[in-house]
Amino acid sequence: MHEAVETKIIARFDETNRRSMEKLLKDTTLGATSQLITTLISYLSYFVILVCAALLVLKGTFTAGSFFVAIGMIDQLSYPLISLAEIIRQLIAVRPSCKAMERFLQDGFQCGHGRLLAEVTSEIRYKNVSFSYSEGRPVLRHFDFTAQKGKRYLIKGPSGCGKTTVINLLLRYYDVNDGSIEIDGVPVSSYSSTYGCITVVRQEAVLFQGSLRNNLTMYEDISDDQLMDLLRRLGLEKFANAAALTETVAEDGANLSGGEKKRICLARALLRDTDVLILDEPLANLDDVTASRIEDLLLSIHGKLLIVVSHQFTDTKLSSFDRVLILPQPQPLL
Repeated sequence: MHEAVETKIIARFDETNRRSMEKLLKDTTLGATSQLITTLISYLSYFVILVCAALLVLKGTFTAGSFFVAIGMIDQLSYPLISLAEIIRQLIAVRPSCKAMERFLQDGFQCGHGRLLAEVTSEIRYKNVSFSYSEGRPVLRHFDFTAQKGKRYLIKGPSGCGKTTVINLLLRYYDVNDGSIEIDGVPVSSYSSTYGCITVVRQEAVLFQGSLRNNLTMYEDISDDQLMDLLRRLGLEKFANAAALTETVAEDGANLSGGEKKRICLARALLRDTDVLILDEPLANLDDVTASRIEDLLLSIHGKLLIVVSHQFTDTKLSSFDRVLILPQPQPLL
């Protein structure tokens, strides 16, 4: 079974943090070493000049005034020396970061020539799509599916059947092995990103440390009345007030329940208001009352292309979808 995309992103994030900590330790060590060396050089020069000046005074070459002038010159020379050593250290430390930034900008320039997907006006179509990960059996074989704007679709199926893969291919996390995916007749490979008009809510709720308002709006200008109305519709009445919107959400929503985190992420997705809304297992780990309320809210959405990936949707509400797509059980490895 392939790893979830989120797991890979988190692993890459952890690896980046580890490298950053190593670089910081190296920079701190370099700074301490250079400071020690420059300090020793400064004190050594101070001692040498002091001895030489004292000898010259004893020989009668230096007067007492000249001696104190020489001592004063030591400070004038030592401070520039220490500052220069610090500047050199910073230049050495920042060089790898500058090189990495140059590579990042170059890579971004090279992959940014595709068109930006601004809207979906008609449909998304999967044409005879086949896909397999680098290891393991094919996840999708000759998959055909058409989703039209303004309609609702439910994708069901057993674990490992490719439900999430269908979404990840649309988002271009991976490219298809065979076939094509088209948006309004244009292959997704023609776009550098499909994020502009597609919002995805994953099963794993992701929140950051900051106010509830910022977690909902992502720093966009949205009125508190609109936020509170949506929170009430999602059964989050206790957060639907001005005071609660300013309360701090802990990193990863540690001070919230699992259901609250999921519903806040759903509210954030609805506020983004894109042409396509995709929800990956939106009912997981919710109580029956909350799950039913979210089902009703999703089925009340109009004017968007709604794709729900779930095996928990209430059977009596399935008729509200324009199509229920059931993916088959994956074939066992031979």
